[in-house]
Amino acid sequence: SKVAKDFVGEFDAENIQFRASSPTSQAVAVLGGSPYSYFRYESHLAAENALAVFDEICTEFAQRFGRQYDAVESYRLDDADYAFFMMGCFATKAKAAVDSLREAGWKIGLLQPRLLRPYPAEKIRQALAGKKGVAVIDQNLSMGKGGILHSELASVLYGHKDAPPVLCSFIGGLGGRDIASEEFFEIAKSLKQAVDSGAIPAPRLIYTADELRQIRKLQAIAQVERHKLNDQP
Repeated sequence: SKVAKDFVGEFDAENIQFRASSPTSQAVAVLGGSPYSYFRYESHLAAENALAVFDEICTEFAQRFGRQYDAVESYRLDDADYAFFMMGCFATKAKAAVDSLREAGWKIGLLQPRLLRPYPAEKIRQALAGKKGVAVIDQNLSMGKGGILHSELASVLYGHKDAPPVLCSFIGGLGGRDIASEEFFEIAKSLKQAVDSGAIPAPRLIYTADELRQIRKLQAIAQVERHKLNDQP
């Protein structure tokens, strides 16, 4: 529609073309150590300033289209003792799980960041202040480290007196694997157990017993095929 086009502006293909007559660089600048350090830090500050610009754009978007967004979205979090923390499409399923858990008597909510860079650290700290525990559900896995969102969240909460004392890490949804409603219930139970006991568990992969049995079958088949190959002359 014209309203949407007016909001996003016209696409100018000229800005992404490379021409010998107009040489440009879109890679890392080749500079000495001192200038490079300065400009890299300036880039970081510019990225942080984008948070304020994002808020301005959200305000303009709401005025034009009647829908208000923010750098973080809170769902039934105001009076919650516990919280899910996640990004992406499965956050919609987390909202449904929050509703079901609320009906069962749980004081739980959801915090969903809309931005990863720049990271809305202060808004996240404010939203989670005073909570007893947070279950971070990552749909990613940094090899040798764990869930990326968990590390991001821990870094902005560390050292703040009102920060939740318990952060539990869960990995799920890899490769588009579904996260079922009952799995959100198990996550909530694990989080409460960690809060009550004070013992924070190691990061956990969201995986069912049926899935594990299927993997064991596939591993057995692969083992048989490997032996066949090794027995060939």
